[in-house]
Amino acid sequence: MPLDHFSNGSDARSFKNRYWINQTYYQPGGPVFLFDSGEQNAEPLLPYYLQEYHGLSAVMRLAKRYKGLAILWEHRFYGDSLPFPVSNNTTADQWRFLTTDQALEDVVFFANSISVQGLDDSLLKPDATPWVWVGGSYPGVRGALLRQRNPSTIYAAWVSSAPVQAQVDMASYYEAAERSLPRNCSNDWVAVTRLVDDTLMTSTNETAINEMKFALLKARLSGPGGNTTGADGLTLQQAAQTSDVDAASILMDPLDFYQYYGPLSLPPFCENLETRNFTSQPSESGIAAASGDVQVAFNAFLVAISELDYDAISNDPVADQSWMWQYCSEYGFYQRGDPENPRSIETAFLSLSLFQAQCNETFPFPGLLPASPNVQHVNKYGGWNMNPTNVFWTNGEFDPWRTMGLASIEANSPHRTPTSAVPPCKENVFSSSQNFFGLTHTGMVHVSDLRVLLTPDANHSNFKTVGFYSPVAQEPFYSGLGLFELALDEWLEEGCFQRKHS
Repeated sequence: MPLDHFSNGSDARSFKNRYWINQTYYQPGGPVFLFDSGEQNAEPLLPYYLQEYHGLSAVMRLAKRYKGLAILWEHRFYGDSLPFPVSNNTTADQWRFLTTDQALEDVVFFANSISVQGLDDSLLKPDATPWVWVGGSYPGVRGALLRQRNPSTIYAAWVSSAPVQAQVDMASYYEAAERSLPRNCSNDWVAVTRLVDDTLMTSTNETAINEMKFALLKARLSGPGGNTTGADGLTLQQAAQTSDVDAASILMDPLDFYQYYGPLSLPPFCENLETRNFTSQPSESGIAAASGDVQVAFNAFLVAISELDYDAISNDPVADQSWMWQYCSEYGFYQRGDPENPRSIETAFLSLSLFQAQCNETFPFPGLLPASPNVQHVNKYGGWNMNPTNVFWTNGEFDPWRTMGLASIEANSPHRTPTSAVPPCKENVFSSSQNFFGLTHTGMVHVSDLRVLLTPDANHSNFKTVGFYSPVAQEPFYSGLGLFELALDEWLEEGCFQRKHS
């Protein structure tokens, strides 16, 4: 893969970019279906999406129905697709090759130069057969941008949970989570967050501050059933040395799994909180309002955190570093707390200035890293207002990333409306730009429709396991797949495809 697609030949450097192919269902002339792994190592996705281990995947179901070739694609600077080693020592001259447009052009270059042993390569190029993109989250963004930017390469796309509006301030992330909570749980979460913020920000009582930090740290370190052995070594001195933001952020622990498992991960916490660890009946208004004492709610909140037994999602340092560069340089998405929002459940210590300071500290390249993420590099393709043809958009009702997608209901969004009416080939754009072809899955969260479990088991249906491997419901997969197939039945007609490339 060329390192720099825009050097006009002056930079001849290249790197190896990984991809996997499944040609089980392929027949000559069939479409190419590309599943994009996005900001992660693609290899762990291989058994689930290209080999359909323990379930079905959208990309393989499509390949089977349309006798197509299925591809799993890895993004530059992730997994083993590394132009340079990624670490704290990666230089500014190396990071400058990780941009939205360079990564999109990788796909264009690959599509136009694909070669598969034993197959007729001329039948695989985008001018000979349709290339159909499937991706969720950031890969969904990429699919939408490619349809807008390179419609002669990517002919159609299913983009799930795609936050196409890059925005520095994303306080809306936790506003979406708050809307999904039972009102009593939300009331107490808001009250406890305000108590902790006010105490750490304004109190002059150092003893009270240190005791609050100690209580928060102890709750995180303790386990179910009142097991505090994990906190045995904790001291008040350690608590005093803990930063305000680190202590206050413990209140966000129950939301660690919300993005993918909101419908499953939050109710157990809220139930424990509102029943005070199953010792009392919940109140409709919440503990703080019913008791008249927010300290009572704070104590119950700490117990509920202690009772959580969530395994931490294992981190990939390469992916973490590369994605941080991407959001610091182009995407923003700073998930800050909003002290002006009376319903905020996120600490105000997580501010825009804190996020920017972290970016500047991690990437001390003032000549390369912008003072604020250059979101126009992404939004030049339309953002919330983009209207590419042949794109199917899906979202979860309570997905925090929906706020930056076409189905956003945030105050500053255009409030566009999804419709399940398939746009005909000859009229592939709706007469009103307020409408777009898509679905919003009731009660669902992030990328809940590109894979389905057939027989749930502890390893693949438990929300403590990581992201894309464990969809929480079957209905979004079947409804999304069925509607996209209806669209492809129309869009893949020979006349339609030739007309798009005439």
